[in-house]
This record gives sequence, C-alpha cells and structure tokens, in this order.
Amino acid sequence: MKIVSLQSVGLGAVFPSGSYEGINEPYVLKVSEKLKDGRSEELDITVTEINYQQGDFDAYGFEIYTVHTSDGHIRVLPADKYIADWGE
Repeated sequence: MKIVSLQSVGLGAVFPSGSYEGINEPYVLKVSEKLKDGRSEELDITVTEINYQQGDFDAYGFEIYTVHTSDGHIRVLPADKYIADWGE
C-alpha cells in the first residue's frame, strides 16, 4: 500500500469569501496532481511520491511525511499535522 494523498489537520490557508470572512481550506497534497500555493493557484510542480518515515534521533522520536515533487525537491511535513489516505 502507498500513500496517495495528505490532508492538513488544523493547518491550511484562509481564502476570502464574498462577505469578507475567511474560509479555512485544508492543505491537500495528492500524488500525480500539482501543488497549490497559498492562494489556491496551481504551481507547475507535480507531487510524484509521498512516504511515511519514523525515527529516533537523540532519544526524540519523530514521525514525518516526505513529499517528493517533479522539481526534485523533498518537502518534509510533520505526521501529527496531516492525515494520510492510503491506496494501491
């Protein structure tokens, strides 16, 4: 099984609505889809792979997601702030 998407929990971007109130939209990353910036505009960067990693450095445990993208970068996200959707 692989991770097919991540959705933020308690994080995200606030977009304006017609009544000058903000709408909090969770940040979503999906494999084979383009990244979005803070204004919900698509970037020319595609998510190629999402991995879960767990480790222990200096007695501090951590859990992270690594998001690999078409521009060659690896974005590191805290696992306790995102929900993973697993699939084939």
